[in-house]
Amino acid sequence: MADAVLQAIDLHAYYGKSHILRGVSLKVGRGEVVALLGRNGVGKSTTLKAVVGLVPLRGGRILLHDGLRARDLTALPPYARAVHGIGYVPEDRRVFPFLTVVENLRVGLDRMQRDSPARTAALERMWTLFPVLHEKAHVAGRLLSGGQQQMLAIARALVTAPRVLLLDEPSQGLGPLLAGMVMEVVQRLAADGLGILLVEQNASAALAISARCYVMDKGTIALAEEAAALRQDPARLQRLLGVA
Repeated sequence: MADAVLQAIDLHAYYGKSHILRGVSLKVGRGEVVALLGRNGVGKSTTLKAVVGLVPLRGGRILLHDGLRARDLTALPPYARAVHGIGYVPEDRRVFPFLTVVENLRVGLDRMQRDSPARTAALERMWTLFPVLHEKAHVAGRLLSGGQQQMLAIARALVTAPRVLLLDEPSQGLGPLLAGMVMEVVQRLAADGLGILLVEQNASAALAISARCYVMDKGTIALAEEAAALRQDPARLQRLLGVA
């Protein structure tokens, strides 16, 4: 595994009295795509929300590594975790429907000075990564296709310059062509050094671009393995996920 950038240690979380996360531990390395797989309802999205700070923990720690130093983010609110380098793209995208593409991106750039070179460079990088967003720069978010909204949600997270990106079901609702384009972008981001934790219902697509994977079951990590091992054994993957 590459040097760890994100580490979740023994996470416990509840919804009311229901114990949803039961000691979840995982790592994401720099420049590494890590898939988090499992059937619906086993705690995958809750794990991402716990790392971001949207679901409170009753136990465990969230560490963000910077070289030899590990920063404990467990007690920080979500906005502070974002400042320190955790990016998040939720399952439902949450594009601001009445803001244009460029206005949606500027939400993520608020902490930069309006005319700073860093701000300009961040926008230019998004236009390079997502040319269709450049073409639609002044179109309202609600008028974009599902694939374009997904790209905008990813771009909005990226302009904050995260060190690790959490993606929740990025191919959901997309046709094969657009889903493939999104996965290609994820690969490119990892090649540029970004650590990525990917929750994806399409296990085959996730494993195709991942170095390692975790399989969840009933709020726990049931398996941690190299992605290549599961790619080569689809029958075993089917048994683990309980899907065809």
